[in-house]
Amino acid sequence: MLAISPTSVGAQDDLERDSVVVGPEMPGAFLHLPGGEGPHPVIIVLGGSEGGDSSARTFAERFGDHGYAVLGLPYYSPRPEGSDGHIPGLPRAFAKIPVDYLEQANAWLATRHDIRSDAVGLYGVSKGAEMALLAGTLIDGFAAIAAIVPSDVVWEGWGAGETTSSFSWRGKALPFVSYEGMGQEFANPTGPEGRPRLRLPHDKGRNANPDRAVLARIPVEQIDEPVLVAGGDADLVWNSGEMAQAIAERRIAAGLPTVSLVFTDAGHYLSGHGSRETGNPANQFAQAEIWPATLAFFAEHLKEE
Repeated sequence: MLAISPTSVGAQDDLERDSVVVGPEMPGAFLHLPGGEGPHPVIIVLGGSEGGDSSARTFAERFGDHGYAVLGLPYYSPRPEGSDGHIPGLPRAFAKIPVDYLEQANAWLATRHDIRSDAVGLYGVSKGAEMALLAGTLIDGFAAIAAIVPSDVVWEGWGAGETTSSFSWRGKALPFVSYEGMGQEFANPTGPEGRPRLRLPHDKGRNANPDRAVLARIPVEQIDEPVLVAGGDADLVWNSGEMAQAIAERRIAAGLPTVSLVFTDAGHYLSGHGSRETGNPANQFAQAEIWPATLAFFAEHLKEE
């Protein structure tokens, strides 16, 4: 659902030089360390349904420039095995992705002397935001969570040959909302320039199954840590503006620290910093507000005074 351009060759070389490969227990994961002496606050980056490590590598450089270590944590690799960009050991189906994986990541970070284990942030985009919010409800140890174009419910997965959840916990599929008409939307796209308007089967599925939406709701009011959400009402992938607003309202009603950034005319591509052309000028205006707000949010909650 979200594709981010890879870093330049020179930046990629710098990134690899300053990174630590985690190992086979977390395929494709890497720890990028900023300059200066540690221990450093760290942000775990979770990309969207584009899979692979492109999002993590982009944001490793961006957050690293501001003094954060970044754990790039790919959790899904849809490209065919043996092709460029495929990460062996990661699932090719977006189905029952284990949220427990973030427990493992936290435990690994806790073993490192150059990381502050009391200053672990989560940054998730799109499906990664869905996963980040789930992790906040199920796992202790995060100091702050930023969820960009998030969902307030768990959605159906895909690619597994069965109808099941996108995510699991302790080996059990989590309750989910089914899509309605996803195949038809891909076969006969209704979006601009002949692209699928994925929001349609999301909205139809949720509207047709309000009972499932209740069961699949992510209990964000159980996340004690500060949360930032950002979404767009003109999002054609899913209704991130309305879902971000719902998350913020439930948390504020519970008296929990929350930053909410919802833009009426913006769409799905809100994870940049205002320089990325997306075809919608409102996206760039939104990015120009969201990125500095995200840096301020993490600085407040991850950095020592």
